[in-house]
Amino acid sequence: MASVAFVPAPAEGLNHPNVLEMFAARAKRTPDLPALRFKRHGIWRALTWRDWQRAGEALAAGFIARLGVQRGTRIALMAPTRVEWALCDLGIAMAGAVSVPIYPSATPEQAAHIVRDSGAEIAIVADAPQARRLRAAATGLQHVLVLDDPGPTDIGLDLLQAEGEGQLARLRPVLTAIAAELGHADPFTFVYTSGTTGVPKGVVLSHKNFVYEAWAIKNVVAADRSDEQLMVLPLAHVFARHLLWGAVEQGAVTAFAPAASTAALTTAFQEVAPTYMCAVPRVYDRFYNQILAEVQAGGVVVRAAFERCMEVGRKVSMCRQRGQSLPGALALKMNLADRLFFNKIKQQFGGRLRFFVSGGAPLRREVAEFFHAIGVLILEGYGLTETTGATHVNRPDRFRFGTVGPAMPGCELRIAEDGEILIRGPGVMQGYHGLPEDTAAALDAAGWLHTGDIGELRDGFLAITDRKKDIIITSNGKNIAPLPLEGRLELAEGIAHALVIGDGRPHLVALIGLDVPAMLAVARREGLGCRTVAELARHPRIHQLVQIQIDRLNADLASYEAIRRFVIAPFELSEASGELTPTLKLRRREVAVRHAALIDTLYT
Repeated sequence: MASVAFVPAPAEGLNHPNVLEMFAARAKRTPDLPALRFKRHGIWRALTWRDWQRAGEALAAGFIARLGVQRGTRIALMAPTRVEWALCDLGIAMAGAVSVPIYPSATPEQAAHIVRDSGAEIAIVADAPQARRLRAAATGLQHVLVLDDPGPTDIGLDLLQAEGEGQLARLRPVLTAIAAELGHADPFTFVYTSGTTGVPKGVVLSHKNFVYEAWAIKNVVAADRSDEQLMVLPLAHVFARHLLWGAVEQGAVTAFAPAASTAALTTAFQEVAPTYMCAVPRVYDRFYNQILAEVQAGGVVVRAAFERCMEVGRKVSMCRQRGQSLPGALALKMNLADRLFFNKIKQQFGGRLRFFVSGGAPLRREVAEFFHAIGVLILEGYGLTETTGATHVNRPDRFRFGTVGPAMPGCELRIAEDGEILIRGPGVMQGYHGLPEDTAAALDAAGWLHTGDIGELRDGFLAITDRKKDIIITSNGKNIAPLPLEGRLELAEGIAHALVIGDGRPHLVALIGLDVPAMLAVARREGLGCRTVAELARHPRIHQLVQIQIDRLNADLASYEAIRRFVIAPFELSEASGELTPTLKLRRREVAVRHAALIDTLYT
């Protein structure tokens, strides 16, 4: 082992025996403060911690009385991010059952695999059509609960909750006994990896994992009952899930965004005025490109003025990163830049924002530095499903761009001789459900999780440099890391995704997925006449714009790293087509195999 960084976890980090006791402690401390906010019929409504607790108890009683749920029963939860998700998550745990999240965007076949593999007997879905599709694909389900407009053979969640309310007096001793019996080792949830390659595996996460993670988040991000997070992430992803339970430990409010589109987020920012929000990098890329597009549309004078303000903002950013006070003249210039541009941008995020958090994929350093220059801090973190989310995160008072921050309290880190990041600590999974060989390959005898990521320590800050299994070896024997190349291309305006290919080939080529709205805007502005993705992919001007970005990238690379040719996909890469994960990362192998013929044309 080459490097070691370790922050010991104080005993109080695991002072709750299970997630239920952690929640009960929060509800006892602040029963009447708001816990959850959601929009219903155009009006924002709130549930207190007592309301959430009561709803969870009613659902748990309904699960037991109506559906015969027992300790260890697996309940699949396939619904978009909404307040009912949080209520069900608590109710399932209160019944002693194990939740099995499924992305609502999953195909029926993918959902059926998770249901079969996990042994789920019950599923909770959004609506009747989704219930029909899931029943047809996953024949082993005994019951399907529906959130909205249940069909004649469905059970409505509202009805189950109402029935549970009527059974609470009788079943309260049962719920109390379950809460007392559950311990650190009991499974809390099976979270299936989104999987850029291969079949998803069920990561078994225990009550200990979530109790630890919630405590660790509280100790590195200073949020409390005065804070409110805007939840935009899919709760089937562990990133969102550990934020939800982290807010329980912190006492912060979780507000559920009605939708994750840019327009819907803009409205939610104004209505909620969150103090922080966590999202995948693609969301921040969209904000970044939107701001630049608005500046571009302002004309030559506006662009020049904005760039002068950015020069000031960058100098201020450097002072703040070094912990230095601002010189008087620079402070005056920054005050002017705020009045001209930056305050208007920050007001778009509601006016109360303290910071953003980015995770789930690498954040472009250029984006982080750009936002910090205008006075908006994005804190990048790192973690895996197998670690219950974050193992490292930058702090509001201790951050370094280009890294994912220092280790969380209690998390051990090692950098192996080959550069692989190894993690050990209370957040590491119990294993993969039903896959002892895969578990043994990921978790060694000493308890170290082999992440498959390559990284290095920089003064206590972890930097992720590549994926161990994504190294390209050309036919000339050159080893090339594709992710940094792809990351720089994806930052360019008009490019949403880039897949760099070249393993066993004489040189590198790229498959480019367009940022369709951005390129259609270019087409309208320049009168190109393009109205579809296919028309954009064929147009010489669009090719020229992509070639400019390829040339800029190649100018900084060694000759063997240069991308010699590229092709623009005449279709939009999407999660629905199976080419992107739910966190909008490319499924590299899937894309490469599916579009092998298109890629092969670049070598002919």
